[in-house]
This record gives sequence, C-alpha cells and structure tokens, in this order.
Amino acid sequence: MSNKRIASPIDPLRVQRAVTCVVLGSRVAAVALVVAGAASPALAQTLRQTGVNFFNVIYGIVGVVGAIMGLLTLLNWTTGNWLGREDPKRTFMQVLFATGLAFAIVAIIQFIKETVGSSSSGISNL
Repeated sequence: MSNKRIASPIDPLRVQRAVTCVVLGSRVAAVALVVAGAASPALAQTLRQTGVNFFNVIYGIVGVVGAIMGLLTLLNWTTGNWLGREDPKRTFMQVLFATGLAFAIVAIIQFIKETVGSSSSGISNL
C-alpha cells in the first residue's frame, strides 16, 4: 500500500478566504443600511420598499426555477429517465420538496423581517 494523498479539487484556504470576504461585505452593507436608515426617514422608507421588492423578486425566482425543475423532472419521469441513473420519481419528489422548502425559508425570513422592522407587533398584524 502506498501512502499517496489524493489531491482535493477544493482548496480549503481559498474557500475560507471567499467566506471571509462575503461575511465582511455583508457586515459593511448592514452597517451602511443602518446608518442610511437612521439618517433620513425618507431614505429608510425607500430602503423598506427596496426590501419588499427584493423579496418579491426572490419569490419570483424561486417560483420560476421550481416550476421549470418540477416540469423537467416530471417529464423525465414520464418519458423514461433520460436525465440519469437516479430514480426519476424520487428526483421529482425531491424537487417538489426543495421548492416548497425554498418558499418556506423566504416566507419565514420575510415574516421575521417585517415583525422586527415594524413599529407594531407583527403577530397582531396576522
């Protein structure tokens, strides 16, 4: 037996640097949004509307991608599994579950954002 190491195609140091950059960038953006929101009420309202528009775009993307993947995997299931060796029924169910999970995650984040960001209790607004 030889003690040769198999080279990994993923460099952990590069991944760590990329994650650090993303975290640092998100912190800077969050601080900038807080300062901008505190500086001008009109700008804060604009940022709130931007957040609402952002979540609407995310809902649209999740819906379109989920619908395309759902139809593609359903077509694969009904026409004889031309996508690969996985069970086509299982793949279709996984796509449906993943789309539902994506919608749920976006809805939960939006609910928390609206509850924390509003002046009244978000639970009473339900």
